[in-house]
Amino acid sequence: MIVGVIFYALFIFVLTTKVILLMYAASILLGIGASLLWTGQNTYLVRATKKKSRGTNAGFFGRSLYLGSAIGTIILGFFISKFSYQWSFLFAAFLPCISLFLLTKLKDLRSEGAKNHLLLLQRALTSKTAWRLSTIWFATFFINGLAIGRIPIEIKNIMGTNYIGYLSSLFYVMPILFTFWLGKLSDARGRKVMLLFAFLLSLVGLISLYFSHQAILLVIGIVFIALYFSMMYPSTLALVGDVATKNNLEYLTAFFWMMRNVGVVSALVLSAFIQTKAIYIISIAALAISIIILMPLLMSGFPAIKRQISREMA
Repeated sequence: MIVGVIFYALFIFVLTTKVILLMYAASILLGIGASLLWTGQNTYLVRATKKKSRGTNAGFFGRSLYLGSAIGTIILGFFISKFSYQWSFLFAAFLPCISLFLLTKLKDLRSEGAKNHLLLLQRALTSKTAWRLSTIWFATFFINGLAIGRIPIEIKNIMGTNYIGYLSSLFYVMPILFTFWLGKLSDARGRKVMLLFAFLLSLVGLISLYFSHQAILLVIGIVFIALYFSMMYPSTLALVGDVATKNNLEYLTAFFWMMRNVGVVSALVLSAFIQTKAIYIISIAALAISIIILMPLLMSGFPAIKRQISREMA
């Protein structure tokens, strides 16, 4: 996580130089840093919390993430309006240094008994059960990528440009308001119930967006998709701990985060080529395929999934 934060700070600082080659190099380091940071925070969350409160803590992480993103955008916009871009980004580059100081105070929680890291990573990538389970991350963030790539265009076409900011902000407002409580609810009701209910919300939201020739259906679809993502974010963070052992946690986490990024990128690429409502049909199909693949696993329960993945990675 510390290395990831350093790369984030370096990238922001390089933006002030306006040197294109440095920006490209810093962007590559940022990608590496993001992988380290987000995989690290997910594994640390699992190792540092008890099972009965894992969803609650994941919800707290989610709320903090979106609240920080919203506040950061507002503050940076204020600074840019009052000062230059260079000074504003220098200030932004200083903020990760505060995080760096706080991270050095955390207890270092290491994996236990893992010997051959490359072998375990290979087995995570070849585990059939892990691949089937990863459709949760792919489908969730495929729909998230859809929200980034397609929904603003729908808002513009149906309601006008002025409403893009208001309605798009729901993808920040809803997680800030509900992620913590939905994470807490996943501890009380179980991750399986939350996943199935979230999939239902997403299905209704996508259908509403497909038929959104009127503003009311568009708003309903956006609200349902935003609520779906608010529910899935803490559930997916905590779910890793439900299916991973102490020895394979980092490798499964990295694999699931890879699949979520594949989902986002796939949706963005498709949105660039498919500029019609057919993209919603594709999303519904991806969600349906994910549910079909997942149902036998979910019926067996997470303890059984954990044992199966452990055997496949042994």
